[in-house]
Amino acid sequence: MDRSFDPEKLRAQLETLVQEQEIYRIKGFVAVPNKSMRLVLQGVGSRFEQFYDRPWQPEEPRQTRLVFIGRDLSLPAIKSKLAALA
Repeated sequence: MDRSFDPEKLRAQLETLVQEQEIYRIKGFVAVPNKSMRLVLQGVGSRFEQFYDRPWQPEEPRQTRLVFIGRDLSLPAIKSKLAALA
């Protein structure tokens, strides 16, 4: 997604998604407003971990990129939940 997220709001929404769908794993990078570093986010089941790993590189697009691994996932529902975050 070409946008940034508040880490706490994103994590809460992802925890909700894990309860609603059969999501086994979530992993990726998050762009955070007013933060020069990228946030690494990992989730296994309902357990989540996040940390800042390094600054965004000048040639690197500041995008949020998450991979969802699960069964019978609804991409429209996932996109809708994430798009609803302000």
